[in-house]
Amino acid sequence: MYQLRDSLWSNLKSTLTMNENCEYRKWRNACTKQTKMAKAQYFNENLNNNISNPRNFWKIINNIQSPPVHSQPAAVKVNNQTLQRPLHVANAFNNYFVGCANTLIAKVAIETHSERQHTSQILPTVQKPCIKGKFSFRLVPVSAITKLLCNQKIKHQSGPDQIPAMLLRIRRRQLQNTLINESLATGYIPKLWKTARVVPIHKSGDNTLVSNYRPISLLPVMSKILEKCVYTQLCNYYQYLNYLTPDQSGFCPNHSTTTALLKFSIDIQAGMEQGNLTGAIFLDFAKAFDTVDHGILLQKLKNSGIGDRTLTWFQSYVSDRSQYVSMSDSTSLPLPVTCGVPQGSILGPLLFTIFINDLPNVCKASTVHMYAGDTVIYASKPDLPQLEAALQEQFTEVEKWIKDNKLFLNADKTVTMLFGTAPKLHKLQTPHLCVRTKSNGTSTTVTSLKYLGMWLDPNLSFGPTSKNFHLDLTPK
Repeated sequence: MYQLRDSLWSNLKSTLTMNENCEYRKWRNACTKQTKMAKAQYFNENLNNNISNPRNFWKIINNIQSPPVHSQPAAVKVNNQTLQRPLHVANAFNNYFVGCANTLIAKVAIETHSERQHTSQILPTVQKPCIKGKFSFRLVPVSAITKLLCNQKIKHQSGPDQIPAMLLRIRRRQLQNTLINESLATGYIPKLWKTARVVPIHKSGDNTLVSNYRPISLLPVMSKILEKCVYTQLCNYYQYLNYLTPDQSGFCPNHSTTTALLKFSIDIQAGMEQGNLTGAIFLDFAKAFDTVDHGILLQKLKNSGIGDRTLTWFQSYVSDRSQYVSMSDSTSLPLPVTCGVPQGSILGPLLFTIFINDLPNVCKASTVHMYAGDTVIYASKPDLPQLEAALQEQFTEVEKWIKDNKLFLNADKTVTMLFGTAPKLHKLQTPHLCVRTKSNGTSTTVTSLKYLGMWLDPNLSFGPTSKNFHLDLTPK
């Protein structure tokens, strides 16, 4: 039975006819039923055999339990009012998801305006020098688009166009390459391809608070195929120029949180072996992906060598976007998305990487390493006063860069940590870093911090300390 199912699946991937799809689904369902019956018999026998052993009995019970299902709330609280109608709940979620970024941008604009009135000057935006070579799109072969359609997951949920991936795979010969290459040649992207269907997923805490949910964006399958074609050409171009900074581990080939942590830990250990103190500032950008300014992004793309004609396509890509929240049988009113890189997209992470690619340029006397928006700035010095002076200078420059690029720093999660050997730290009267922010506030120094999934402490023993104040900065 299972061999027949696998054989039908192999034939379906090459032919993709409706008859073979029905035949495959018939035998797939039969195999699923047979597997469930075998599992039920297995667990039943194990429970009967361990009924006198409570430890093993409950261990089996825990294995039987299904993973948690993401349920959607029947009501939410907004401004001390409880909303129960499905349409009102969906609208509340959409207003919150879109409003978070708009609120931060408005706050940045007010602070910038106030600062300009106070200083009577405009700070220049830090950008990498322009590259003379011009990047332009190449036509995508039919075979490449066909391969992308065949590799698309059949179970992928459909976007706002309600076109399932399975139908696109079956009709790939009729699609050919007209839609993709037409978009690349004209610089135009259909409005529907820039509309996201958002599903709220509960994170933790009170399930009636919209702030305890994260948005999962679903885009049309064809828009992802188009983005994949652009992504491949753009990555090849930047790799050929060696344009992207090596200080970025997020969304880069052969890089991960592991490589980022290894780089950071090895540098800290090297400072310890030299008898130095190492100070680190862990930056946390609030809604970094959602607050990317489109004007600055397009300028940085142009500076990286993107030609004017190709830049028109990127302008169409980021502009005139919208999203709506879909819950059960209700759909919210669509709202415009005027900033940020598209969530749930193929190009979004790469565009964000390009946006913050020049951040390390402002840190001449320290080391910077980034994993997407999670950034750490650190330096090693023989004594604490030299270390604080060096980090203060670098942090001041970074704050200017943040202001120039219209991002928002989350002050509550931006913390410092002092690293060194135990004897070196014991000699200090106050083993804390003092780094002042633009508002003359002092950053919080922690002695235990979870960064990119790993616990850090001043001695790099890699374990949380319950006696010390600690903070979790693991990406959610």
